Amino acid sequence: MSVRVTLLRTSCLLIEHAGATAITDPWFGRSMRGLPVFRKPGIPLDRLPRIDYVFASHLHPDHFDRGAVRRFGHDRMRVVGTVGTGFHCAKVGLLPRKIASVHELSPWEAVTLEPFTVTATPCEHTGPPPPEVNFVIQCGDLNVFFGGDCRFSDAFAQIAERSPPIDIALLPIGGTLIFGHRTTMDPRDAVDACRVLKPRYAVPIHEGGEWMSVPPASRHPGRRHHFAEALEASGLPTEAVVLDPGEGRTFEA
Repeated sequence: MSVRVTLLRTSCLLIEHAGATAITDPWFGRSMRGLPVFRKPGIPLDRLPRIDYVFASHLHPDHFDRGAVRRFGHDRMRVVGTVGTGFHCAKVGLLPRKIASVHELSPWEAVTLEPFTVTATPCEHTGPPPPEVNFVIQCGDLNVFFGGDCRFSDAFAQIAERSPPIDIALLPIGGTLIFGHRTTMDPRDAVDACRVLKPRYAVPIHEGGEWMSVPPASRHPGRRHHFAEALEASGLPTEAVVLDPGEGRTFEA
């Protein structure tokens, strides 16, 4: 049993398992709040495989790109998201033509969409409501943690206590600062998350530098190599798997 994880951009990843496909936090936009985006998606929209599921941690535009979902969606695709996702999808015209159904999960609620079982976990990010959730995605014998755009918090201790052992952790490392307030984990925070979750592998996501910083309003200093260096220096047994956009890795159970 295996799962293949391909980084597209930011927290947008393609997950392939047992013949099914899922995308996390879809985003294919060319600008972010009016700022230029420097990195193109690793796989263009028109080259994506047929998508069975979307797992959306929250509804910020760089994590739920309704234009992209409209383009790759179809009447059998299903979405898993936080509370309020169904209302949002209906409001922007995605239901029912481009999405068959939406499964809204509060922390510790789960849904099985073969071959995946998805459990929402608590997390902290920025607000406003609806709140972000993270996910533990069971892929047969492999458990994948998806960290979306979260900050480091005591939610990780809850996840370690209540979830099955994590094999692969997809961890944001951009270290976003909004007027000096941390809204996303930086590389050191992600190492602390590895210390708590004890995954076999950790994939850095939501890297800084994808769009323009505007100090002091916003900074995004964390880079993938910073995480790999910090994880190696920590002495933890977790292996850093650093992916370029469009690059994938197959993980075996």
